[in-house]
Amino acid sequence: MKEKRQPLTWLTGLLFSEDVYKRIGAYLLTGFILFAIAWAIAYFALGESVLKNTLLVDKLFGIKGSATIGEKWEARLGETFKLFKKEYKTEDVVNNWGNILLVTLKVFLHHAVVVLLFIFLLNRFRIGRFPLGLFYYLLYTVLIGIVVGTNSYPYPAQGLTRLGALVTFFRFGLWVWFSYGLLLAATANWTWLKTDSLLDDAWQREGKFWSWPHLMSDEKEVLIFGLLFLLVSSFAEARLIVYYGRHLL
Repeated sequence: MKEKRQPLTWLTGLLFSEDVYKRIGAYLLTGFILFAIAWAIAYFALGESVLKNTLLVDKLFGIKGSATIGEKWEARLGETFKLFKKEYKTEDVVNNWGNILLVTLKVFLHHAVVVLLFIFLLNRFRIGRFPLGLFYYLLYTVLIGIVVGTNSYPYPAQGLTRLGALVTFFRFGLWVWFSYGLLLAATANWTWLKTDSLLDDAWQREGKFWSWPHLMSDEKEVLIFGLLFLLVSSFAEARLIVYYGRHLL
């Protein structure tokens, strides 16, 4: 008699696959479904800006820039400078790009702390086949869906509409979410303590907590790509912050 397959068996198989790229695909597919559901519920059922002023949209190190950085460099370089035979005003260029780089650093450090605590650290613990970082990633996906659906970003949505917040999300939030998925997949096997069930207190130890976990070559690649995407997404958000002048508030 042919064995009956359980629904979504193929997806759970990918979620816990030894192949890091299959894990990535499963994380992103599951996350996309959860994001779409959360966004739809938030858009049609929740009030606007319900998650504003939370750490989902605000940053641990703030987004404050400098209003005088251009003046300081103008005193050193002069009122204008030439680059590739084109003349630029020192104060304008440094005020713009100097603040973008400064805010990029602050945003990246914010995400680095989140990744360290809620992905790398949580992945040191496993319940059944689930690394705890996966629970955080799925919860984060749902909350970001609510952020976008309720237009809770601290800067205006594209077109000044709640629907336009989706465009804002695609400009940087999508890449943050994607980079979290890569970093989660790369470190899913960093288990230090594991148990068969949440109700089972018989935790088993694997190695030392402070030892650097072994990474396969493809996991190292995914880890590097995840960090690079996180840096790029931080830069993209910093440009938006400076464009809307939020760095001077």
